[in-house]
Amino acid sequence: MADLTINFTDIGKVTLELKQGRVLIDTLDFSFHGNLDDLLISSVDKVLKENRIEELSLKTVSIEGNVDKNSSAYKIALTFVKAWKEAKKL
Repeated sequence: MADLTINFTDIGKVTLELKQGRVLIDTLDFSFHGNLDDLLISSVDKVLKENRIEELSLKTVSIEGNVDKNSSAYKIALTFVKAWKEAKKL
């Protein structure tokens, strides 16, 4: 099982980090300008597909980095994490 981290590396920049245990499997960097919701979903889909991992087989999905917890970007990422957790329960 893999872990996915949504890492806000700078304002408007995200790195998705896919790890198996402590081993970094893959990363995907992207920038956003008000379109984080679409980019986040398509980028997660892309990195998982490239590594042949099903979204619901992820062990954890977390948020890290330099992001204001009151920002829209953080709230969008948090909503993604919460939706993943709910889907995992089904």
